[in-house]
Amino acid sequence: MMTPNYTPKTNHRRLKRRRYFNRQFVLIAVLIVVSASCVGLAGYFYGQHRAKTLDQQFYQQQLKKQRRQAQITTQKTKNLSLANFFQAQLNAIAQKNHYLGTAEIVYHNQVVATWVDGYANFAQQQANTLNTGFEINSLQKGMTGTLLMQQVALGRVALTDQLSRYYPTVPGADQITLRELLNMTSGLSTPHGFTNPQIVTDQQLIKNDIAKTIYNPQMHHKWHYQAINFILIAGIIEKVSHQTYSQLFQKQIIDKLHLKHTAFAYALPENYQRATGYYFKKGTDPATPYLKPALTTAAQQHSELGTGQVYMSIHDLYQVEKSMLNGKLSKLHQQLFVDGSTSHYGGGYYSYPIYKSVNGAGSGFESRVHISPDGQTALVLLANVTSSRTNMDGMSKQLDQLLFPTK
Repeated sequence: MMTPNYTPKTNHRRLKRRRYFNRQFVLIAVLIVVSASCVGLAGYFYGQHRAKTLDQQFYQQQLKKQRRQAQITTQKTKNLSLANFFQAQLNAIAQKNHYLGTAEIVYHNQVVATWVDGYANFAQQQANTLNTGFEINSLQKGMTGTLLMQQVALGRVALTDQLSRYYPTVPGADQITLRELLNMTSGLSTPHGFTNPQIVTDQQLIKNDIAKTIYNPQMHHKWHYQAINFILIAGIIEKVSHQTYSQLFQKQIIDKLHLKHTAFAYALPENYQRATGYYFKKGTDPATPYLKPALTTAAQQHSELGTGQVYMSIHDLYQVEKSMLNGKLSKLHQQLFVDGSTSHYGGGYYSYPIYKSVNGAGSGFESRVHISPDGQTALVLLANVTSSRTNMDGMSKQLDQLLFPTK
């Protein structure tokens, strides 16, 4: 019989080694389980964080979307109520002042109110409309100034030029600059009027006017409102551009702004909706303002060269006034509308701290524009009945308080 090949001591070592490996295996297994748990927990928390982040992003996107929608809704409501407010105010004030004509209120570049009342032609029972053209009278002077500045921009003329360079026979021409013509501080006047009895060319018209013009050195550099200043400017524009005033006006204003209801008084299209001007006849019933129409001849209309020859609808007029101020018609507009005297008149506008103002009157028409320097807020009035009962001053003062508050 063989003796076993191990001793108790050897058996003890083997048992000890087995226990060591068992402990190592258990430890490794525990480490694997712990690592797996950590990875699982990390994945869980990452997933939770990722989901939370996505939820937050979605929430922020939805919140922004809701805010944008709320802003749009608020703006629409605001605009609607604003228009209703201005329309109600305009209606009440126009009715109170017996206003006959058209009116437009523009607020922050949006038309918020309009008014139409009365007859364009009472004899034919044609009512005024927003497309009716009214004689704008002196409002044309600012447009004439703008046409001059277009020529200045082209280098054909300068505001520092002396009048004698273009019309040497005008009294005092070598003392007067074009800037002074624009500001009506030239010292020139036509005390006996300037209307020509017959239709003549523009340059012949100016030649006739020069014969009626006087120069007062004591009034030089002082403001004196005289149409001859802008009649001469219109003539200078023709000389330096080699085009007629009406051709330039058509091309540089009517065509450029795509105006549909603007035309010269002596060349109105057959289908043009024009208003007739009326003078209120004293001693008659105030409710009958159409008894005395104001009629002008073609010769008279030609005589108002650059100063009062144009018919415009209410919105066409606003488009031109805005475009003169925002640089669309001339990039040198800031040089044109410079306050040149204590009257605050320059280039066709009276410039005040809050708004610019321009007025027109004649042939049974009255016109007025009060407009912000950027052209985005405006009151535009065109009337074809002139009387103390039709109170344009009252109209504008009350509406100015809404559009151009001083406090």
